[in-house]
Amino acid sequence: ISRFRPDRDAFATTLTSVDARFSRKWERNAADPDNRISTLKAFHKAGIFTWVSLEPTLDIEASLAVVDATHEFVDLYKIGKANYLKEITRTTDWPGYTLRMIDKMQALRKKHYIKRDLQSFLPAGYHNPLRVRQNHAAVA
Repeated sequence: ISRFRPDRDAFATTLTSVDARFSRKWERNAADPDNRISTLKAFHKAGIFTWVSLEPTLDIEASLAVVDATHEFVDLYKIGKANYLKEITRTTDWPGYTLRMIDKMQALRKKHYIKRDLQSFLPAGYHNPLRVRQNHAAVA
């Protein structure tokens, strides 16, 4: 952590669930969610910008629970879907998920970016900036 610079660097991770068993099923070689979450907390506490990729979304409720569990120490969320898992892609209510996630982000006042695969479900005129500052540099 000491090598990271708050004005230039960020720490990011992917989270599909806060449940370790679920995570191990889908992300066999990834660190358990508790480990990733504690690392996010440590970087946030050190003043480093943190962000989470909610992709792949394997379960809508699991992704929403990730936000509930992490929003106090995550600066930005990047929200996408599961493109390479055909069964999940066919059976998931992507429009509903997109709107629920937007509502949650707005209620929590969190920076977020809806990735290209969900952008067709955004409300007309929804502000979805591609470039979001990913460090804590002062804005000139």
